Amino acid sequence: MLRLTKFLLLLLSLTVGSTSADNSDLLYQKLSAFESLHSTFVQQSSQDPEIYLGELWLAKPNRFRIVTTSPWEQVLVSDGDVFWNYEADLEQLIISSLEQDMLKFPILLFSGTAEELQQTYTINTFADEESEVFYLKPQTDQQVFQSMTLVFTDDVPDSIVIVDAMDQITEITFQNPGLNAPLTPALFKFMAPDGVDVVDQRAVNDIH
Repeated sequence: MLRLTKFLLLLLSLTVGSTSADNSDLLYQKLSAFESLHSTFVQQSSQDPEIYLGELWLAKPNRFRIVTTSPWEQVLVSDGDVFWNYEADLEQLIISSLEQDMLKFPILLFSGTAEELQQTYTINTFADEESEVFYLKPQTDQQVFQSMTLVFTDDVPDSIVIVDAMDQITEITFQNPGLNAPLTPALFKFMAPDGVDVVDQRAVNDIH
């Protein structure tokens, strides 16, 4: 986390010559260079002593599977339309429609267009001999997070740092990320294990 703190400080001290629109185009070029991503990850937070380990699969558009394996199991899956949230310790699966909102689901930025990125975030960028860093700040007053920093090393996503509304800093570091490997559609579906309590919120939301 010290490395990304350094990047954040450098970003805040920059006199930025390029515009946010230019940086949106640059980030889009980085993201459009791959159609899928597979990686293990380590997640650490400033206000939580636990270190979370897991694995992530991402395929465009808006499909993902995020499996946290330690210290407990949680599975987040979407096929681009449906969102499954399974917590093994609670023996509960919540099913809802996936909201197409990058501010509520930051992972959707990987599928975002340059126009969507520009409309959603003010973007600054910084590069050194090792990495290229994009600092994204939401343009609307929303309560999910204050900023997000995305780091690329050799044009491959390396890590993400999110500062939430309560000033907690969460760093997700990708380990051995692989790009553009074929991913089976079955990865982006989820079947409830036997005996699990299933809460399907889609019908309730449709009524409202």
